[in-house]
Amino acid sequence: MARAPYLWDLAMLVRPEKRETLARRGTAIVIEGFLRSGNTFSVAAFRVANGHDLHVGRHLHGAPHVLRAVRLGLPTVVLVREPGDAVLSYLIRRDSLTPHDAVLEYLDFYRTAWPAREGFVVGPFDRVTGDFGGVIDEVNARFGTSFMRFEHTPENEANAFRLVEDMNRLESGGEVVETHVGRPSGARARRKEELRELLSRPRTAARLREAEALFQRYTDLAAQRAR
Repeated sequence: MARAPYLWDLAMLVRPEKRETLARRGTAIVIEGFLRSGNTFSVAAFRVANGHDLHVGRHLHGAPHVLRAVRLGLPTVVLVREPGDAVLSYLIRRDSLTPHDAVLEYLDFYRTAWPAREGFVVGPFDRVTGDFGGVIDEVNARFGTSFMRFEHTPENEANAFRLVEDMNRLESGGEVVETHVGRPSGARARRKEELRELLSRPRTAARLREAEALFQRYTDLAAQRAR
């Protein structure tokens, strides 16, 4: 379905919980990426800086959402994280998934989004979590918007992490789930180290190298635009 974006759009539109965060005309900004790539923190940081009244397209974790946003001419940020870390964090969230299949999902997302790169800003994970204001500056410059930048003060970061936990509670039915919440977690870090050796199996490692090369293309593009 990722290769049939209009069918993907329809699938999202018929599901109320997906339709709520689907990009539409009038959406202020779309922030989208593979799972575990800073999605929830980015949305929270944007809301801390710009309030809750603006509609944000978010959290559908499908490249067709990026394609839809670009078709609609919306300000769009594609988040990207080093594939090993993103995949390991994803596996903790979805323990029924094999490492090989998780890497394939990563590849599918970023290969599908790449042809639309002129219509989005790249948000590398390290920059998003350390200088999200700079990402917003690039969005404003590229799309002619005037969003307020997020400053990484202790107060702002605390407010953002509170929103992250609020979103996690809504998703999980009332409690923060450490394997899911989009902020640093000691429990998740320990589990990632336990899983890391699974990525070194030959078939998975080969795909992971492809994913790392694709990640490099995105980060190179981000660096080139920052000059």
